[in-house]
Amino acid sequence: MAGKGKTAARTLEDLTLDSGYGGAADSVRSSSVSLCCSDTHQSLAHGANCWHLTESMHSRQNSLDTVNTVLAEDTETLDCAGQCAKLTELEDVPWSLGEVEGALRKDEQLMVGDPPPEVLARLSALISRALVRVAREAQRLSLRYARCTKHEIQSAIKVVLSWTISVNCIAAALSALSLYNMSTGDKFSRGKSARCGLVFSVGKFFRWMVDSRVALRIHEHAAIYLAACVESLFREVFSRVLRSALVERDNGVPKFTLESLEQAINGDSEIWGLLQPYQHLICGKNSSGKFHGCKARQ
Repeated sequence: MAGKGKTAARTLEDLTLDSGYGGAADSVRSSSVSLCCSDTHQSLAHGANCWHLTESMHSRQNSLDTVNTVLAEDTETLDCAGQCAKLTELEDVPWSLGEVEGALRKDEQLMVGDPPPEVLARLSALISRALVRVAREAQRLSLRYARCTKHEIQSAIKVVLSWTISVNCIAAALSALSLYNMSTGDKFSRGKSARCGLVFSVGKFFRWMVDSRVALRIHEHAAIYLAACVESLFREVFSRVLRSALVERDNGVPKFTLESLEQAINGDSEIWGLLQPYQHLICGKNSSGKFHGCKARQ
């Protein structure tokens, strides 16, 4: 992201965010991993047009200039003429490799073998692209009321992910939110992640959504939904890799390598397009170039 295409988009340093349901979050400083980094007004290939706020979306605290350009799509210059626009590559993600390993070990079926750190790191980088896709769609859905709730996250999940994966992710999000709402008795003795039954930190996801400017106001339930969705997506992708015949096995124990991870993902039509770095691709395309169900957005 550093380098070409960088602009002078102002930060949310002085903007206090309201959760939308009473109470206000602390003032935050904008992050360099923002989903939107350009205020240019030219149209790009594959429908990557800039988005802009309407008059009703401006902040209450005379911060019109602050939020006037923050919701423009990432318009980083294409590598060369005729190529597809790429997604924003996240420098910081709201999880650690230790949390990824802990999330995978929650499923007993995924405890076979011990994936090396480089495989977990690569898997983390791939899932971060899916996170960007979901967050950008939630950002678009939040434009009308300048507020991101669980409904925007759920709709974004349905739009971006394939039907099978979205059903599993939404089920995980509903389960996490139900546990959170039923644990009001010990809300002062346990953190939100523990109350939701999640390994990933809900607080980190909330902070990431604020720093990435998904919306002017972000409800805590949106962060719970997004954290549960990403955690479930890690298990879903890893389970598909584990079931792949391309993973070598030694006495029944899978031997994970970067090559086997990439090959397993390339052969799965539901996740290949989702984990690619190009903006116009979603689920539905396999490594042979054939489309199944969903087509790339033109």
